[in-house]
Amino acid sequence: MKSKFIINELWQLAIAGAFQRAGIYRRGADEHLKNQFKSELKTDLEGFIQQQYFNPCTAAQHLENIKQLSEHTKKYAALLKNGQLNIGVSQKVLNLFLKYLWCLKLIPTPPHFPVDRMIQIELNKKAKENNLSTQKIEPWTQFKDDSNYLKVIRFAEKIINEVDEYKDFSLAELELTLFASK
Repeated sequence: MKSKFIINELWQLAIAGAFQRAGIYRRGADEHLKNQFKSELKTDLEGFIQQQYFNPCTAAQHLENIKQLSEHTKKYAALLKNGQLNIGVSQKVLNLFLKYLWCLKLIPTPPHFPVDRMIQIELNKKAKENNLSTQKIEPWTQFKDDSNYLKVIRFAEKIINEVDEYKDFSLAELELTLFASK
């Protein structure tokens, strides 16, 4: 009962983190339909997690899961401003939920991290400190496909590969460390 409560709280945090600035709903969207949508989204995420994240998930499969999550939301096209959750919002909700579960040691290290403005800023700071080129900050709420998302992931991998203090870090560990040092 306690773990179910905690998982539900983490879900609420993940939804808040992914939806709060994204403006995903059409004007006048029905509250009952919003709740139904979030409930089905949670069921979809729990399915992905049960099937693929209790053992290490590959980065390629993780990216496919983000795309599938976005596709699954098309059935709520009448509710959602763009007819579905875009890749930016889909990655944020999945990655954030995975991060919470990982921090509680319920799953192994996730392949990626939640991409948002703050991590892009922190990655640029680390790049500057280490005389590496920085990257343009892109609004994650506007990622329509995986290209901008993957740019941020590749940029983080570059920092891991080129900055000695992060050499043995996973992407998830890098992100958590950058936020812990703020």
